[in-house]
Amino acid sequence: MRANELILLFEQLEVLIMKRLTFLCVLFCTIFLPTVASANNIEAVRACLANWPDHPFDAQDPKFRSVEARFKIFGIGENINESTPTEKPELVLIQSNISVMTGSGITLMNPNGWYCLRAKVNVMASSHVNLHCKAKIASTKAGTTVLGGGDDMGVTVLGMAEVHRKGCE
Repeated sequence: MRANELILLFEQLEVLIMKRLTFLCVLFCTIFLPTVASANNIEAVRACLANWPDHPFDAQDPKFRSVEARFKIFGIGENINESTPTEKPELVLIQSNISVMTGSGITLMNPNGWYCLRAKVNVMASSHVNLHCKAKIASTKAGTTVLGGGDDMGVTVLGMAEVHRKGCE
């Protein structure tokens, strides 16, 4: 075999190995990550429940609904809008809400809603949480503000975050 043929053979072998490794990674993520994410979600919900001493939920096996993460960058992206009322208390985990150089809004208007914020990040952005007067809200961890203002329910850098209660009339 010549050197060129050996190089070509090694390149083909490298491509074959990379394809198989990629397949194995995708398979691993498909099988195991939902379990890890689910366990992380339960831990996040338990952290919020610890902030509410009088909650009506089972802290060991909390039943909750999860709202997917939202990203808004330079005005592109969606706000979170959770406005469907329920007859009984509903525990809702709000996944990450990330805003960069834009304004974003989170509307949480279920009067029986117990809302758990996993992460709210504002970078040179403002975010407004509109919360029903009777609803509850907590964060999975303490917040940090750097050169900004507003609440302490997330990370804010050069921006502002505010919570506004609605429907208190």
